[in-house]
Amino acid sequence: MNKIDFKISLLLALVCFVAGFFILPYQLEVLETTLPEQYAEIIEMLPFPMGIMLILTAFQFFVISFILSFVGIKLARKTGFSLNILDSMIGKEKVVIDKKATLLSIVIGMILGLIIIGADRFYFQYEIPMMGQNTPQFSLLGLITGVLYGGVFEEIAVRLFFMSLLIWLFAKVLKCNTEEISSKFYWLAIFISLVLFAVLHLPATEMFFGEVTPMLLTRGLLLNGIGGLFFGYLYWKKGFEYAILSHMVAHISMQLIFIPVFYS
Repeated sequence: MNKIDFKISLLLALVCFVAGFFILPYQLEVLETTLPEQYAEIIEMLPFPMGIMLILTAFQFFVISFILSFVGIKLARKTGFSLNILDSMIGKEKVVIDKKATLLSIVIGMILGLIIIGADRFYFQYEIPMMGQNTPQFSLLGLITGVLYGGVFEEIAVRLFFMSLLIWLFAKVLKCNTEEISSKFYWLAIFISLVLFAVLHLPATEMFFGEVTPMLLTRGLLLNGIGGLFFGYLYWKKGFEYAILSHMVAHISMQLIFIPVFYS
C-alpha cells in the first residue's frame, strides 16, 4: 500500500507541477485586464526572469502537493474516505467508475458554474464597480488553471488533506473509530473546510481588486463556500476523484458555457 500511496502522490504532484506553469501567467493576464496601470510595475518587481519564475513556481507546487497528497492519503485511509479509481489505476486493476456518481459530479459542477457566473452577472457586478467595468471573457489560461490548479491542487489541499485531517482529529478527540463518528462531524468538517476554501481565495481577491471590501468578502465566502459544500459532500459520499471531477467541470462550464452565454 505504501508503494501505491507514493505513486498516487507522485501522479497528483506531477499534475500540480504542470499547473504551476500556468498559474503566474493567468494571474498576470487578469492583472493586465483589471489593473493595467500596475501591470508593468508588477512585471518589473518579479525577482527572476519569467522562465525561471515559472520553473520555481511549478517545482514549489510539485513539492507541496506531493507532501499534502502523501499525508492526505494516509489520513484518508484511516478515516474511511475513498480513492478507489486512483487505487485501481495505480494498482493496475480494473477501474470501476460509478456512473451515477459521475453524472452527479458533472451536474453539480455545471450548477456551480451557473451559480458563480450568474451571481456575478446579475448581482455582484452592480455592487462591485470594478467588476462592472471589467466583464469576464473566455480565457484559455483561466480554463487550464481552473482545471489543473482548482480541480486538483485545491482538492488535494482542502479535501484530501485538510478534511481528512479534521475527521482523524475528531476521532482522536472522541476516542472512537471513524466508523462510529456521527455524520454531524462530517458535516462540521465540510463546513470548516469550505470556510478555509473560501478564505484561501481572499489573497487573490485582494490582489485583483486592491482591497477586500465587505461586499467582496461576502462574494468570496458565498460563491467559494457553495463549491466547498458540494465538493466536500462528494469526497465524503462518493470519493476523492468525484470531487476533482466536479471541481473541474465547474471551471470548464464557467469558461466554455456560462461566460460566453451571460457576457456575449
